[in-house]
Amino acid sequence: MTAEPVEIERLTEDAAGESHFDSFTVERPLMEFAPPALPFFASSVQPARGFVHVRIPKGWVGAAHPAPQRQICFCLGGALKVTASDGTVRTIGPGDAWQMMDVTGKGHAAEVVSDVPFDAVMVLLPESS
Repeated sequence: MTAEPVEIERLTEDAAGESHFDSFTVERPLMEFAPPALPFFASSVQPARGFVHVRIPKGWVGAAHPAPQRQICFCLGGALKVTASDGTVRTIGPGDAWQMMDVTGKGHAAEVVSDVPFDAVMVLLPESS
């Protein structure tokens, strides 16, 4: 096998401010990422501004809001149910990635649906790309 793609959920917004889910694929070709370690699958380097570790307590329910900035969330534990303003629902769980691009408009609502807190790393993306 020469590549291992990964599918990432993405939340965007249209001109009317309605948020919608779609997804995109990131290619991860087999490469020598950290020689002399054996090759493994890795994507190309993507720009980032920083990162934040978050813990959202079990039972937490958040009102609809736009993302505070362009960011991608990597879930480490727990589960978060996210509802786009168009009514589409996705559950983000351990190992999932979720890119938030809905920084204006109606945004999305979220709630922790697991019996444990939602632990994640949010990587802050450049203002535009």
